Amino acid sequence: MTAYRQHCPVATAAEVLDPSWTLLIVRELLHGSSRTGEIAEGVPGMSTALLARRLKQLADAGVVTRLPATGEVRYALTPAGRDLAPVVEHLGYWGRRWMPPPRSGNLEPRLLLLDICRGIDAARLPRERIALHLRFSEVPPPRWWWLVLSPAGASSTENDPRLPTVARIDCTVSALAGVWLGHRTWQEALADRAIRFDGTREAVRKTIGWLGRNRFTDPPKSFPTN
Repeated sequence: MTAYRQHCPVATAAEVLDPSWTLLIVRELLHGSSRTGEIAEGVPGMSTALLARRLKQLADAGVVTRLPATGEVRYALTPAGRDLAPVVEHLGYWGRRWMPPPRSGNLEPRLLLLDICRGIDAARLPRERIALHLRFSEVPPPRWWWLVLSPAGASSTENDPRLPTVARIDCTVSALAGVWLGHRTWQEALADRAIRFDGTREAVRKTIGWLGRNRFTDPPKSFPTN
């Protein structure tokens, strides 16, 4: 890690949090991931060796702790790590406000659907397990995915869950990311057919309500906007 050798708390904190991927690892732990494999799902592109090294560095800094477990090692945030929650949240709101929309080449279906599933309010989901069928059309052959929705929450899979399918969505990854991140509305995407639904009007309305949009789209009242 970089040693800035300054007294400033910003500098001493940056020595721990500056290295690549570090804040994303903290983000995953804040989302409840604990096993290395779970953390790795949220940081595709990061090597296993680098992930292990960063976790050790965070443990040495007192940000995470290793939990006793049989099999795969588990990690959890310490009180110091949990104190980073508002930092990560503020960074998300800042990035949504000031950074341009993600480029198509930076979008990955698995990660986008993981983010969408995390943002779905389980209390609004139907009592029975159902599925939404998605087809991403960027690269032939089209890639099929399913979102499984239940009172326990939401998850994504590339394997047919063989559940009642409420609707099918045909789109590009960038179109779905655009509405999820709030760069355009569902109505706009449907009007120009960037996103197409196959389902009843009621199913479409419910699906849009279930999926919603990313929490960083609407900053809290305490977030500065001027």
